[in-house]
Amino acid sequence: MQKQAQAWMKQATQMVTQAGNDPGEFAGWVEQLSLRDPHIAVPAICALQQAGSTVIPTLIAGLQHPHTRVRRNCVDIIDHGGYGGDARCIEALLPLLHDPIPHIRRAVWHTLFCERCQDETQCEDITPVHLDRVALLIEVGVNDPNPKLRQQLIADLGAHLSDQRARETLETIVKTGSDPALVTTAQQALMG
Repeated sequence: MQKQAQAWMKQATQMVTQAGNDPGEFAGWVEQLSLRDPHIAVPAICALQQAGSTVIPTLIAGLQHPHTRVRRNCVDIIDHGGYGGDARCIEALLPLLHDPIPHIRRAVWHTLFCERCQDETQCEDITPVHLDRVALLIEVGVNDPNPKLRQQLIADLGAHLSDQRARETLETIVKTGSDPALVTTAQQALMG
């Protein structure tokens, strides 16, 4: 398996070298993300990660792709490429908090808020975009249609108890919640 991974990385490096900064090549790689064949999709993923910040507009376009696998891979490439701190990516990711696919929404939450994964040296537009995480958790996360993701995001509010909005939201869930698992999660979050 390690030999195969090395071969894919070498192939990706060759793809990037041959493509230069041709957006048409990048768009072709994004289309390959929908394929189940790892001999095609994995080198495309690696090439998009290696291509640098010139690939960001293509990845942003891929976030709107009708194919679930393409959207998810574009989110992951933005994350793993360190582009999560780029203002263009942040603004393009926010609508995906409402994507119909739960694992895409979960990946977007991670990409937007994982400080470890954001590498501003990879970003062209680092205009500070202030995301109010507590407001997003309350407005979007607490109402997520997927029970598991909603439970995870309610638990995340517990990390923000110094913000009165988080505390009040958790207390409301405890008092008025109809789902015992969510009520328990909110109680645990309130305990810190």
